[in-house]
Amino acid sequence: MSKRKYISYSLLGFLVGLFIIPSILVWLGVPFSFATVLHLIFGEPNLVKGVIVFILTGLIVFFVVRSSYKDYKELN
Repeated sequence: MSKRKYISYSLLGFLVGLFIIPSILVWLGVPFSFATVLHLIFGEPNLVKGVIVFILTGLIVFFVVRSSYKDYKELN
């Protein structure tokens, strides 16, 4: 896969995840908001739970960006 295809597929996936998937989830009645999901998992927010969510979100974003960058660098 070329770098151009990799970038175009990444942008296409981002746009699908940003616009199409949320509309389908609303239509199905599934809570798709990150805040709603965290509220369902952790309950009422407080400082400790907020710090845990902040750290977990940071780790997830870090690993997604790192793996995407590694895949991009390995392409010819």
